[in-house]
Amino acid sequence: MLEIKKAAVIGSGVMGSGIAAHLANCGIPSLLLDVEMPNLERITRTSPAHLYDSDDIRLVTPGLLDANLKKLSECDWVIEVIVEKTDVKQSLYKKIEPYLKKGAWVSSNTSGLSVNTLAQGWGADQRERFCVTHFFNPPRYLHLIEVVAGQETDPAGFKDMANFLEQRLGKGVVFAKDTPNFIANRIGVFHILDIFHQMQEKHWSVSVVDKVMGPPTGHPKSAVFRTADLVGLDTLALVAKTSQNARDEASARLQSPAYLDKMIAQGMLGGKTKQGFYKKDPATKEIFEINLQTLSYQPQQKFRADSLGAVREMTDIAEKIRTVVLADDEAGKIAWPIMSAALTYAANRIPEIADSVVEVDRAMRWGFNWEMGPFEMWDALGVKTVAERLKKEGRPIPDLVQAVIEKGEGKFYRETRGIREYFDAGKQKYVPVVYPKEVLFLKSKKDQKKVLETNAGASLVDLDDGVFCLEFHSKMNAIDADIIGMLHKGLDRTESEGRGLVIYNDGANFSVGANLMLILLTAQQKDWAQIDQIAREFQGALQRMRFSKKPVVAAPFQLALGGGCEICLGADTVLAHAETYMGLVEVGVGLIPAGGGCKNMILNWEEILTDQHLPKDKIWFSPSDGGVFPKVQKAFESIAMAKVATSAKEAKKLGYCTKADGFVINREFLLYKAKEAALHLAKNYQPPKPRDNITLPGNGGKMALFNGIADFKLKGLITPHDETIAKILAHILTGGDMPNMHVTTEQHLLDLEREAFLKLCGMEASQARMQQMLMTGKPLRN
Repeated sequence: MLEIKKAAVIGSGVMGSGIAAHLANCGIPSLLLDVEMPNLERITRTSPAHLYDSDDIRLVTPGLLDANLKKLSECDWVIEVIVEKTDVKQSLYKKIEPYLKKGAWVSSNTSGLSVNTLAQGWGADQRERFCVTHFFNPPRYLHLIEVVAGQETDPAGFKDMANFLEQRLGKGVVFAKDTPNFIANRIGVFHILDIFHQMQEKHWSVSVVDKVMGPPTGHPKSAVFRTADLVGLDTLALVAKTSQNARDEASARLQSPAYLDKMIAQGMLGGKTKQGFYKKDPATKEIFEINLQTLSYQPQQKFRADSLGAVREMTDIAEKIRTVVLADDEAGKIAWPIMSAALTYAANRIPEIADSVVEVDRAMRWGFNWEMGPFEMWDALGVKTVAERLKKEGRPIPDLVQAVIEKGEGKFYRETRGIREYFDAGKQKYVPVVYPKEVLFLKSKKDQKKVLETNAGASLVDLDDGVFCLEFHSKMNAIDADIIGMLHKGLDRTESEGRGLVIYNDGANFSVGANLMLILLTAQQKDWAQIDQIAREFQGALQRMRFSKKPVVAAPFQLALGGGCEICLGADTVLAHAETYMGLVEVGVGLIPAGGGCKNMILNWEEILTDQHLPKDKIWFSPSDGGVFPKVQKAFESIAMAKVATSAKEAKKLGYCTKADGFVINREFLLYKAKEAALHLAKNYQPPKPRDNITLPGNGGKMALFNGIADFKLKGLITPHDETIAKILAHILTGGDMPNMHVTTEQHLLDLEREAFLKLCGMEASQARMQQMLMTGKPLRN
């Protein structure tokens, strides 16, 4: 296994800085070298953040290249991230080669230059340890890394490098061939340039195409033209020129249309010049689109189509794509010619750019954020359906597609006894998709008929080895009665016949919180008994989970908000994906956490502060946790300000996770690692006992918090209802109406939470906040 203790990144531009930051995220120190001194402050200010925790910038050491050449001898891996010019890169290689550590690897972050041509800049020995590692921007967030070996690259060492990128950096590794722009940019840039030409030919509007070629067709929210603005139109044109070197059937399509050349000449480059296909009015904040005939800006066009309306309520991405691309409406007239061109182009690239359809699909999902890769889209639309329509239009059918129809089952992928297989172009038959051993698919277990219990909101799945998985599948994974009921069933099963329970799902987010619509409707009906019952059942389920006889591991990812965060707070341990955005955000909808969130935040902060309070500081008047008030103050700050951690690492700083909790960088490994964590805990598991010795400050602490609230009000930082909620929260966290510092129980705090929740549900201002959030997705400040 390749061991990399220290790295060097040469080139401190946007990509180089992002790579150095991600190395720091993964605990790997690096040198960041350039001809001018790199600006670390710029890295810490980047939005979205490059770093999981801004403190980790200490792992990045900036320096001037020429002054630090000798320090390269300390590094096990050197990553070159400089201008995309072969001669400039080769010149750098000659400069640094004498200073490299014996056995060190070097890689180029080129987005499409030939690895074999670049390798000629090295001596024969170093060529064995040279390859391409093409990160996608921003490196922290985009999962893809394309790796390309040269003719002289050591195969065993290259495989070790790929494993390192996957295991330590959490990347989705795709093996590309030494062809122009490799895989993702080759297909993605063709797709975008083809759309540019179709726009000119068919006089479509920029905003209309983006409405069709966004989420309704499996593309990211930035769709086509917002993506182009983000990348930079000059950069896009440059990458397209590299693709032209391939001289394939689409070479003419990769030529820049006249309007794009004019836009670049006039400095309309996208986000970096604040005008591209879109431009925001600084005064009104309205976003205008460009008119491609006049290159002037105009209001975005309104556009409706039956198929776009139909997909709004759909959750299955394959169904969405079928509905829009094959629609006989205006959206379909845009989507079909665009997508059929992209899918045909992708099918013609096998085996030129990659040996398998799997590599291509992964590249487009992980690098361009498509929800399905092109061959998965072929299957979603129906391979025969698309082929017949192409034939009817007089367009050629790719040889690979013809083979899938004649020698396969008319689809690129199939499931056989829970094992995913793909049609191998070389072998002309289906072979299993290969995954790392750390990848555990919930869907595969379900296909193997491992579902033990299920209802509309959740399922219990057997992961084998005595570990069960509670899977949410309600809308947006909102916590409801079905999920609570399944949690009880999961605990029953785990305690009677299992070893541990994992809470995880395959959705876009872990959980966005409680079912807000149900709470609002019940409050408007003034059914206070029902609201009290909802709160009691949620508290009871999470308390039962907290004190279960068997360990419970929460494995959150992406959004874990409100009730989703409370589930994590109630688990034995949290093993989160690094990209987890966790927080108790109830004040934004006029409420407070009522599933034990307030109580568990106090206990978390007590543990954190106790751990920070060193023995040498313990003098006779100093409680072991640093004092009775700090834990309350810290919990109040996180809840009252609805703070959301921007990473799993930051969740520890905000008290949502503790020192014992961990995180996994590679999202694909999360379920496997969570299962391992459950089995590890099960070996000598002793369930915790309910706390009856929680020390709280009483009215003295409450008055201190009230003073802070009053100060915020005087400064105009909070609204009247913010003040009301904050005072109610302070009442809970300090222990209720207790005159002095006192000792209380978990149940007392739960009762205070529930009482406050009911009180707030009855307030018109809170109901207005709930309604605004449900209607617009945005908070109301009232």
